[in-house]
This record gives sequence, C-alpha cells and structure tokens, in this order.
Amino acid sequence: MSKKLAFTALITALLSMGLFIWACTPSGPAGPSLATDSSVYAPGATITVTFTAAAGLPTNAWVGIIPSNIPHGDEAQNDTYDLAYQYLNGMTSGTLTFSAPTEPGSYDLRMNDSDSNGKEIASVTFTVK
Repeated sequence: MSKKLAFTALITALLSMGLFIWACTPSGPAGPSLATDSSVYAPGATITVTFTAAAGLPTNAWVGIIPSNIPHGDEAQNDTYDLAYQYLNGMTSGTLTFSAPTEPGSYDLRMNDSDSNGKEIASVTFTVK
C-alpha cells in the first residue's frame, strides 16, 4: 500500500470516529480558575492558591476565603462573610498565599470580578481539620 493510500485510509478511519475533528479543534481560552496545593489544612496553615483570571478585570477583582455554607454567586455577599482576601491588581495568573482559618470546617476560596457589586467567577473548596 502506498504512503498516500495509507494516509487517506487513516484519515478516513479517524473521521469516521470523530477523532480527527477533536484532535484538530483548537481549545478556546480557559476560564477563570482557582486551585489549592491541598484540600485539607491544619488551622493556621499556609494555603497556596494558583489562579487564572481574564485580562481586563478591574484591579479590585479579588480572591477571598468564605465559609462554604454561604451561597455562591454574589460578590457583595462574599464580601460580607470573607475571612481574608487579596486583590488581583490586574494580574491574570499567579499564586496567592493565605492562612487557613483557625476554626475547623469547610471553606471556599472564591474569585470575584470586582469589589463593587460584582459576581463570583470561580471557587475551590478546602477543609480545615
């Protein structure tokens, strides 16, 4: 079988399985995200969180520690209950460090798109034991 015929047969097989389209489809930009270096922390331990955020967010976009029982979505509510926070200051990626709360329980790190009646755009949950 010639190389051209073998290549054509391979492409035909891949197309029939939908793999060629998947392999050749470029991925879009990733959305905002948060990831912690662990899912469980001792009280007061250092939490390292890696983040990505969209370019163009206001400089007062922020990440804060919020008890998990607080409903998600509303920046103003997150702001009312945050235990600690840091502004992103225009950064689109990087790491932030926080101290874990001293009380055991379930908490979230939540990213908010501004500090002016904005919205929550990413979160990650962790436990303090």
